[in-house]
Amino acid sequence: MSTGIAADANGFELVVHDQRVGPRRMLQTSDVDLLTAIAGQYADAVRGGSRDQALLAVGRGLYRWLDGDLGQLTRLLDEASAPVVFEVRAPARPSAAVWALLRAPFEVLAAPEGGFLAENRLKLFAVARRLGHPCAAQALDRYRLGVAFMASAPRGQHELDFEAEEMAILNAVGQTSVDLVVEDSGNPEHLGLRLSELGGMPVVHLSCHGLHNWRPGPGDPGTPVLLMEDDLGNGCPTSANALVGRLTPRPRLAFVSACLTATGADVAGHVPAGAGHRGGPAAEPGVPVAHSMATGLVTAGIPAVIGWDGSVSDQAATRFAEHLYRQLSRRVAVAEAVADARHHLLACSDEHQRADWHLARLWLGPAGGGPLVAGTLKRQMVPAHHVTKTFLDRKHRLPVAAAEMFVGRRPEMQHTLRALRGGQKAGVLLHGQGRLGKSSLAARIADRHPNRAVAVVFGDYTPAAVLDAIADAVAANPDARALVEDRRAEVRRQPDRLRPLLIDLLAGPCAQELDGVRKPLLLIIDDLEQILTADPDGPHRLDPGHATVLADVLAAFDPDLTDSRLLITSRYTFTLGGLETRLEPVQLQPLSPAARRKLQRRQQDLAPAEYRTQRADLAQRALDVSRGNPGLQDLIGLRLVYGSEVDHARAEAAVTDMEAYLDQGGLPAGNPDIGAFLENLALDALLDQAGRTHRDLLRACTLFTVPVPRPVIDILAATVGGSASRLCGLGLLDTFPDQHRPADLALAVNALAAGRLAPLTSGECAALATVAAEPLYAQWGAATPRPARGSDLDLQLTRLALAADNPVITADCAAAAVSALRQGPASTAAELGRQAIALLDHHNHEVPLLLLRAVADAAVTSGDGEHADALLHRAVEQTRTSDPKTDPAGHAAVLYDHADRLITRGELGQAEDLLHQARQMFTDVGDTRSVAVTWGKIADILQQRGEVDEALRIRREVELPVYERIGDTHSVAVTWGKIADILQQRGEV
Repeated sequence: MSTGIAADANGFELVVHDQRVGPRRMLQTSDVDLLTAIAGQYADAVRGGSRDQALLAVGRGLYRWLDGDLGQLTRLLDEASAPVVFEVRAPARPSAAVWALLRAPFEVLAAPEGGFLAENRLKLFAVARRLGHPCAAQALDRYRLGVAFMASAPRGQHELDFEAEEMAILNAVGQTSVDLVVEDSGNPEHLGLRLSELGGMPVVHLSCHGLHNWRPGPGDPGTPVLLMEDDLGNGCPTSANALVGRLTPRPRLAFVSACLTATGADVAGHVPAGAGHRGGPAAEPGVPVAHSMATGLVTAGIPAVIGWDGSVSDQAATRFAEHLYRQLSRRVAVAEAVADARHHLLACSDEHQRADWHLARLWLGPAGGGPLVAGTLKRQMVPAHHVTKTFLDRKHRLPVAAAEMFVGRRPEMQHTLRALRGGQKAGVLLHGQGRLGKSSLAARIADRHPNRAVAVVFGDYTPAAVLDAIADAVAANPDARALVEDRRAEVRRQPDRLRPLLIDLLAGPCAQELDGVRKPLLLIIDDLEQILTADPDGPHRLDPGHATVLADVLAAFDPDLTDSRLLITSRYTFTLGGLETRLEPVQLQPLSPAARRKLQRRQQDLAPAEYRTQRADLAQRALDVSRGNPGLQDLIGLRLVYGSEVDHARAEAAVTDMEAYLDQGGLPAGNPDIGAFLENLALDALLDQAGRTHRDLLRACTLFTVPVPRPVIDILAATVGGSASRLCGLGLLDTFPDQHRPADLALAVNALAAGRLAPLTSGECAALATVAAEPLYAQWGAATPRPARGSDLDLQLTRLALAADNPVITADCAAAAVSALRQGPASTAAELGRQAIALLDHHNHEVPLLLLRAVADAAVTSGDGEHADALLHRAVEQTRTSDPKTDPAGHAAVLYDHADRLITRGELGQAEDLLHQARQMFTDVGDTRSVAVTWGKIADILQQRGEVDEALRIRREVELPVYERIGDTHSVAVTWGKIADILQQRGEV
C-alpha cells in the first residue's frame, strides 16, 4: 500500500496506506513557482557546501508547503507505520507542473521545529519517485544478490577510485553472499554482451563520469549521458536509450554512480564536478523540461534506478554503495536500502563525505521497488578474486597485491583483455620493471576470465611442472584430465613429447567452452626473468635448459585452433626464434599520480589514526620517492611510514636513504629492508646490461619532462646511438599513450632509473634540444595542432625551444607554457615568460600579445607590478601599430588587462573608457562571455563610485543571463555573491 504523494496532470493528494489525507490540492502557478524557488534554494545550498542550516531551511520550507493549512504532512507521518516509504507517484509522462513536484528535494524534508526526517533511525524515512501506474513485478528467482559492475574512465577525464567501489561491494556483502561480475572494458557494447552471456544480473552498477546536458553538436538539444569508453579508451557519450538497448536481459536495478545522473537536462546551477567528483565539464543548459539519465533509464524500461542529483565525491559514493549492497543482500526493499545508506552517510564523521548524504535519488518505473533478492542459490560462477587467492597460495614467498591494494592498472588490463579475447595472438607478455605489479595484474586478469581453467607456473619451469599445473587446472574436465593422465608418464620420459600433448589438449578438450567444467585453459607463466639470460647485443634469451619447453608452449597455443590463451610475466622482453611474436607485449607503466594517491589512501586506512597527521609530511616524501613503483610505495609507505611498530626516526631514515640513492647515492647500508628491495630491483645491474651506448641514449632522454613520441627518441638515437627497443625491453624506458595523439606510443625514462643517471650539462641540453625541438614540435601538431595541444606539451616545447634558441617554437608555445606554470608559484611562470620574451627580442621576432598578457598577469601575482605595467604598456603600444582586424579579440583583451591594472592604481576614469572600448570590440567579434565579464568589471567601478543601482542592474540584467545561458556555473555563483554584496551595502539583507 502506498504512502506519499499521488499526482496527476493538474493536482495531487497526500496518501497514507492508500488512504487520502486531507483534500486533493491543485498545482497552481504559485505552487510551481514556490517549488522552483525551493529547487533553486536547494541548488544554492549544495553550492555552499551542503551546510545543515541551509539544507534545513530548504527542508522546512518544503515541509510547510506540503503540510498546508490542515497539517496534512504531519498527519501522514503520524499515521504511517515504520519504515515510512514516501513515494511520489506521477504519470509516465508528467506535465511541467508535476515535474516541478517530482524534482523537489524530499530527501531533506525537515519538521519546522526539528531536524531532517532522514535522521530518525527508529522510523526510517525513505523517498522514492515513480513514473507510471504500479504493476506487478517479475517474480524473483532463487538466486542470491548478483551485481554486474563496470567502470568507465575515458582518456582526459579525472581518474575515479572505481577499484574502491568494486571492493566496497565485496567487503559489504562478502563473496559468499554476492555474485560479482566485473566488466573492465568500460564499453556499453561489451557490457551488454557480457550480461547476455550470463543470462542477465539483477543489478548493474556503473561507475563513471556523467553529464546531464551534453550536446552532440551546436544547436542540438542537451541530453543526459554517461561518459563511457569506446574500444580504444576514448570517450563514448552514452544516452539512456543507447544504454538500455544493450542491457539484455534488463536488470531490476541500475545504479548509475556518476554526477548529475538524477539531474534533468534542463536544470542549471549545479556545482560542476572536479577532481575526485564524477562529472564532466559543464555543458550549456537552456532546454525545456527534460529527462535526467535516471528518469530516461526508467522510461526506457529499467524498473529501478539510483542516480545522484549533484556532484558526488568518490569517497561518499563508495561509502553509500557499500551500505546499500549490504542491505540489498539481506533482502531489504530497494527504497529502504537506499534510505538506510543515506542515513549511514548522514551519520558519517567525515564532513567531506557527509556533505553528499542527500544527493542520491531513487526512481521507479511501474514494476520497480521491493526486494531484489529472494534466494540464496549461488550462480554457476567462480568467485570474483579466485585467481588472486591461487597466486597467494603459490607465491607465498612474494605475495601479489591483495585485491583491496590493487589500483591504477586499467590501461594495461584493457590492452591485455583485448589481446586475449581478440583471436590474433596466442597470449600476452606483461613486462616491466620489478615490483610494478605484473603478477598482481596477471591475477586480476585471470579473475576476469571465469570461463577459463587457470594454471599458474612459478619457480619451476620444467615440462613436468608445466604439466602438473595444467593437470591441477583441468582436474574437473574429465576429457582433459584423462588426456593428461594418460600421457604424463610419456612426457616425463621424453620431454619433447610435451608439445604434441599440449596441441592435442588445447585443440581438443580445452578448445572452447562447452559448459561449466569443459572450458579453455589460461596458462600463466610468472616471473619468466628467472630463466632469462642477458645478451649484450639484444633482447634477453631463454637459458638453454628451458628454451625448448617455452618454445613448445608458445607453439602449442594457436589462436586459430583454440580459445585457450597464454599469459607470461617478465621483467624483460626476450627473443626465441620468432616465437615471441605470438605474444602481444604489454609494458607496465609506473602508477599515475592519481593511482599513487589512491594507493596511499588505502594504506592510510590500515595505519594508526594519528599517523595521518603526525606523519603527513613524511608520507608525502615517501610517495614522491616511490616514483610510481607500487612495490616501493608498499615498502616505504605502508610498512615503514605507516607501520605501527616503526618509530618516526627509523621511517624518516628509510625515506632519506632512498632519496639519497635516487640522487646517485650508494645502497643504504643502515636499512636492510630498503637495501634488499634495491638489490632485487637491480637498477645498477640493468644500466650495466644496457651498455654505454644505450646509457647515453637513456641520459639523452632525460631532456624531456613528459613522455614523447617514439619517432623523436629514434631521432635522438640516430645522434647518440642506442635503441629505444632495447631500453624498453629492459624496463629503463616506460611506454605511455602520447598525450597529443593517444593512439600513438610515447616514451619516458623510468623515474627510478633516472635517479641513477648523471644529470645533463647545460651544453648537452642545448645540443640535444637543437636536435629534438623541431621534430617534437612537428609530432605535436606544429603551429596548427589538431586536436588542440595541451599546455603541458607547450611547456615542454618552450623549454626545448629556449635551450635550442628557437624563436619560432617559442613564439607559438610560450604563452600556453606560462599558463601551465600558473598552477605553481607565479614567479616561476613570470621568469619563464621573461626568458621567452628576451629570446624573441634577441631574434627581432614579434612577441605575441597573448604572451605579453600572460607574463604580465604572472608578474602581478608574484608582486612585480612595475614589470607587469611595462609589459602591458608594451602590449598597448603594439596594438596601436598593428592592424586591429588581424586579432580584434586580442586587442580587446589587452585593453581589458590594462584597465584592470589602472583600477588597482585608482585611475577609474581612464579604466572605464578602456573597458567600454574593449566591450565594443568583444561585441563586434561575438564573444558574449567576454562582453559579460567586461560589463562586470565596469560594474565594479560603478560600485566603487557608489552608483550601486546601475551596478546592480548590470549584474542582474546583463551578466547573469549570459552566464546562465552558457552554463558557466562558477561565474553565476560569483555574480550572485556580488549581488548579495550590493544588497547588503543597501541594507536589504
